[in-house]
Amino acid sequence: MKKEEYLRNLKFQLIDFPGEDLSQIEDFYEELILDGIEQGYTEEEIISKMEAPEEVASKIRAEYGGIVVYTAKAQSKNACGYESSELIHTVRVETNNLRIRVKTTQDGPVRVFFKPREGQDQVTFTEENGIFHFHHELKGKVPLHVNLLNLFKDFNILVLELPVSFAGALLLQTTNGSIRVAGLGNLDSAKISSSNGMIRIENSSIHQLEVQSNNAKIELSNVRGDTLEAAAGNGLITAKECRFDGLFSLQTQNGAVTGRNIISDRLLLQTSNGFVTAAVIGNPNDYNINSTTNNGFNNLDNVFDPSRPKSLTAKTHNGRIQVEFI
Repeated sequence: MKKEEYLRNLKFQLIDFPGEDLSQIEDFYEELILDGIEQGYTEEEIISKMEAPEEVASKIRAEYGGIVVYTAKAQSKNACGYESSELIHTVRVETNNLRIRVKTTQDGPVRVFFKPREGQDQVTFTEENGIFHFHHELKGKVPLHVNLLNLFKDFNILVLELPVSFAGALLLQTTNGSIRVAGLGNLDSAKISSSNGMIRIENSSIHQLEVQSNNAKIELSNVRGDTLEAAAGNGLITAKECRFDGLFSLQTQNGAVTGRNIISDRLLLQTSNGFVTAAVIGNPNDYNINSTTNNGFNNLDNVFDPSRPKSLTAKTHNGRIQVEFI
């Protein structure tokens, strides 16, 4: 069975659910399948490990009965959503062993969708002075190895829903989980980190953006702002169709750094063990260039001219450097 057929059958089983709730459920299970594909499995292999749409629908009806939400001022043990009740300027989400998905809506409150499991999850939710703070951690010890089947038995995805007009600060942190962010309209700042999980940010505008992943790749696509600092301890960093005029920094220790159609007045592309490649939109005569590699080809010539307003630094120890201006 393919993804489209599985999701279509699931929606049919829940056809009486409100449209907004049904969309949340569909997004949730589509993310599960896409996560499995990123781990190298085919759609058929992933879906064969999942429960049949009829069984999933039955459990959703029994456990959720629709999406139930509460605010910090009116809590309910049966809730699976956490909703702001006042004007929010800062959103903090910290999790342990959860994947985080950020999506936008046209209007409405800030919401987190996650249902704690009895005896497994501990959640603290506060809303005070314009700060929405959701903190999650697992109770007891975390298994060292998590197989694919367990991913589909547990609801280990947290969905953060932000109104497209939200223009404050966003702080996301997780351990042993990936983070995906899409569609943010005009954030002032964002700090996004994962200790062992991929981070993907796309189609967003963020004035000041900090991204850190210790042991996984970082992917940026169609992201704009003033300053970007992306760092990966051990992983590939890619940026395509991105613009950060003030600072555009991609740095990793053990992995490649790649940029495609990127724009900035100050570019820093650096790795210790990997190649550096980029297509930069701009005039090469505007840039001072500082570029070195110990073991590999380098197509850049170092240039220092005080009259040039922009700068490009491209460095690696063991790999080639190939940067083109377009």
